[in-house]
Amino acid sequence: MTQHYRSTFSRFRQQLAATLLLAVLPVLATTAQTQQSPKFAGTWLVTEYQTGIRTQDGAVPPLNAEGKALYEQNLVARRELPPREDMSRCVPSGMPRVMWAPLPMLIVQTDRKITIIQEYHHQLRHIYMDEPVPSLDDIELSYMGESVGRWEGDTLVIETIGLHRNTVLDREGLPHSRDMRITERLRLLDGGRQLENLVTFEDPQLYTQPWTSRVVYDSKPGVQLKEYMCLSLYEDL
Repeated sequence: MTQHYRSTFSRFRQQLAATLLLAVLPVLATTAQTQQSPKFAGTWLVTEYQTGIRTQDGAVPPLNAEGKALYEQNLVARRELPPREDMSRCVPSGMPRVMWAPLPMLIVQTDRKITIIQEYHHQLRHIYMDEPVPSLDDIELSYMGESVGRWEGDTLVIETIGLHRNTVLDREGLPHSRDMRITERLRLLDGGRQLENLVTFEDPQLYTQPWTSRVVYDSKPGVQLKEYMCLSLYEDL
């Protein structure tokens, strides 16, 4: 082989190696991230059920004047709810209220998506990993909203927008506007026996400032989700 061909072949090998390396690096990075990411998969149940979401120091969230008026209206409306036999009680609670539900939830974890399945109303939540948060104008409002997630070390950070106008934040009726953004930070505690969720709410239309609440779940490895029937009266429908 002449010097010219040896030089050409050497450059070809270098270019090929560089091309293969560039192709493999994202895969290796994803694999490394997956191996390092904590495993949240399994069944979880809230440690303590609360009907009203409070800030981390136990205070009522910082509602502004408009927010307080809506909150008072919702409290009155709740007291005037019809009896349990009414089908209006079967409307899905939606996000974030469902994350405080006193029934188990199942987390299914893959590289590209984390799915949370609630026993309560069998509500389903999809968290798409490593995608940009969409524009509010590009999505439809929904009970669960649009959620995207990312890993920050051992913490799963989830951002949610697009909450349906008919939902409230908790059983008492904390309101939200179309523009509310919720950021959750989940991490394992006590050697994986508990899961902590720090939930930050941002909604300048109804609250004077962002505020954070905390909810903790216990691992329930022997628990399976059961069929949920909102009203047994309607089981023949």
